[in-house]
Amino acid sequence: MARIISLLLLSLIISSSHVHSADLELARKEGEVVLYTTMVVSDFQVFHKALAKKYPFLKVNHVRLGASTLVSRAIAEFRAGKHLTDVYGVAPDSLNYMREHGILAAYTSPEAKFIHKGFIDPKGFWSGITTDVLVTGVNTTQLNLKRAPRSYADYLKPEFKAKMAFHIGTNNPLIGMTELRGEEKALAYMRSFAKQDLIQHNGYTKISQLLAAGEFPIVAFIQVTKLEKIRERNGPVDWIPLDPSFATVSSVAVSKNAPHANAARLLVDFYLSDEGQKALREIDKIPLRRGVDAGSNRVADLIEQTPHVIKYEGDPGKQIKQFNEIFLGR
Repeated sequence: MARIISLLLLSLIISSSHVHSADLELARKEGEVVLYTTMVVSDFQVFHKALAKKYPFLKVNHVRLGASTLVSRAIAEFRAGKHLTDVYGVAPDSLNYMREHGILAAYTSPEAKFIHKGFIDPKGFWSGITTDVLVTGVNTTQLNLKRAPRSYADYLKPEFKAKMAFHIGTNNPLIGMTELRGEEKALAYMRSFAKQDLIQHNGYTKISQLLAAGEFPIVAFIQVTKLEKIRERNGPVDWIPLDPSFATVSSVAVSKNAPHANAARLLVDFYLSDEGQKALREIDKIPLRRGVDAGSNRVADLIEQTPHVIKYEGDPGKQIKQFNEIFLGR
């Protein structure tokens, strides 16, 4: 009897924490889905074209917001008891914060099994849809690729002092290093890195363009997609993986109080599907579904090498403060 009761309790726990897969007929009856996302309108239009081809009955009310505005609106609506949104598309750090406020529903899509390892929330609340990987960027007319830094330790070598550009608009390198080495060692490393007289800029695209223009020979922790695009056009840049490289994630999640719950799950399923991932690739994103061409053999190989996927499980306010103290002196 005790064993039966235990099994029943376990069943209740599982059913309460994970919702069922989308029901196509119920989604058809709902007919629409409300999506809050940071994806720009022009990119979403490409994705939506593929979605409409497969599910022409599904109207998507796309609301484009900045990350901080999206989170603030989601929390405000939740606290006011307004159930307006079905799906959120924003980075995992924002979704983790929303998860802590009880805004998200746990949902593991049946398509999740096709996604590369490490890109699904281990707690089951968000699914990664695309990635980018932080690597070393090199201007090949100014520095021989064989002499370029290939590891985090190499970044600290005296020969690279005052020669490396660094994007100060994101603390992803600090977060990744903290997850990889622990807070104490990560902070010690970043303080040493900051003493390398870094050439500080804001924006991955801008830094990549300056690298190609010869403004500096090296960029540390740069998005591989920006460099690969220039390299494929025969620009004087190349890139080197780190040990391991840090991978960032774009992700989606279902609202706990989604007014169109089946349509919401159907949309998440499509994001992870073969068709959805191919549509995301068309807007120069790196797809996460195994078997979907990444658009570059080198980038595909990089994903296969199992980079460290940043999960953003730490205290975001504390990490921002630490980053600002180290790199901005405030």
